Amino acid sequence: MADVEIVNIAASGDLGLEVDIEQLVKDVDIPVANYDPDFNASFLRFEEEASELIILYTSGKYIVRGGDTYDILHKTHDKFLSLLRDLGIEVGEPEFEIKNVVCVSDLERTVDLNQLTILLGMEETEYEPEQFPGLVYRPTDSPCVLLIFATGKVVITGGRSKEDDISAFTSLLNELDEFEE
Repeated sequence: MADVEIVNIAASGDLGLEVDIEQLVKDVDIPVANYDPDFNASFLRFEEEASELIILYTSGKYIVRGGDTYDILHKTHDKFLSLLRDLGIEVGEPEFEIKNVVCVSDLERTVDLNQLTILLGMEETEYEPEQFPGLVYRPTDSPCVLLIFATGKVVITGGRSKEDDISAFTSLLNELDEFEE
């Protein structure tokens, strides 16, 4: 079986208190700290070109995204909490939960997406090539959504763990194997 590789992990948390995010952006000394009034959110990065991003809302709710390992995600989260504590914000130990693990894999063959739509069932698929070049597959027995491209590349999203994503991809492989027999 082809490798299923994590490319992004997103998690969310709640500080349990309101934060003056506009002032926070002025007070922090990190490479990227922006306030966007249209989204009522601040966007923080500890490195200029890093994929890791923290989105903090006035409500104290936040999203940490980026990184392709749980270790990077948790280190970014810890740095974020340390940053807040250094600013004198009492954050305690906020709830922090992984919401989405995005993986990629490869079917190692090209795919006729029109045929695949019929094979997987019209109820579980969307394929509108003039809107999006991939087939969107939402298997009923999985929290995942698989974006399948004619090249055989697959993006798996919606799982809360790599295991969820692997299970969805394995199920897709089994469906294809049954069709080819």
